[in-house]
This record gives sequence, C-alpha cells and structure tokens, in this order.
Amino acid sequence: MTFFQTAPDGRDFRLLIRPDCSLSLRGVRVLVLTFGLVAASIGVFMLTLGAWPVLPFLGLEIAVLAAVFLTLQKRAGFYDLVEAKGDDVRLHQRGQHGEKTGKLNRYWTQVRLAAGGRWYPSRLLVGSHGNYMEIGAALTEEDRIKTAKELQRAL
Repeated sequence: MTFFQTAPDGRDFRLLIRPDCSLSLRGVRVLVLTFGLVAASIGVFMLTLGAWPVLPFLGLEIAVLAAVFLTLQKRAGFYDLVEAKGDDVRLHQRGQHGEKTGKLNRYWTQVRLAAGGRWYPSRLLVGSHGNYMEIGAALTEEDRIKTAKELQRAL
C-alpha cells in the first residue's frame, strides 16, 4: 500500500509504503480465541470418547496458529518512507532487520528498477554514487513499477 503526497508547490513530496495488513490486533485475538474454543470443544469431545492423545496436538495447532498471526501482525509495523524537501531526499526504512536511514542529494538521486531472475520480482532501488537502498519489497510487481515511475517523475 503506497501513500504519495506532494506539497502545493509540487516540488516536495512524501512517499510511504506499508504492507497490506487488513486484520487488526483485536481481530487476531478474536480469531485465535475462536479457533481455540473450537479446538477445546473438539478436545472435550475426543476426551469423552477416550482419545486423550488428541489433546496435545490440538494445543500445538492453536499455538502454531497464534504464532503465525502474531508474526504477521509484527509485519504490520514495517514501512519505507521517502521524503524530499528542497534539495534533500531522506530515506527511512523499518523492516525485519531493524531500521535504516539515509540522506541523499536530490539532484544525484536515482531510481532504479532492477530486474529479478526468471520468476523473482524486480527490486526498486533508490540511491546515488553506488549506495542504494531497496524500498517497496512488500509491493506487487505492478505497484512497484508504478511507484518507480512516480518517484522518477517527482525527482
């Protein structure tokens, strides 16, 4: 998901790229709790039938489900931010490997769309003088191409 804002003069801009995360933390809790209640009712039924070895597997299933949803929820905090004010371009990125920042001169800044391999997606690179930062890894291929064109036009 991209948010591209330009200043009234059309020169300065702000581009924010975030992964799509449609489920809130409250929704994750409700979903995991619902699955937990269903698993508990299945476990009680199996226990009445004498199939008690099913219980640890049901617990493991709910634990894996909760871990997956919490990992996806953590991903909701990732973003790429490109800001241009005057002659400066600032890059700020928060991802799975921590935070990265960079500052570039607007006139030297280049936007490159590096082609991937056969079935690998392309990479959107912003930088200058051999120092590039990849942004938009969460975007689809079409959105990445569109964002690269918007960035090139804005710079």
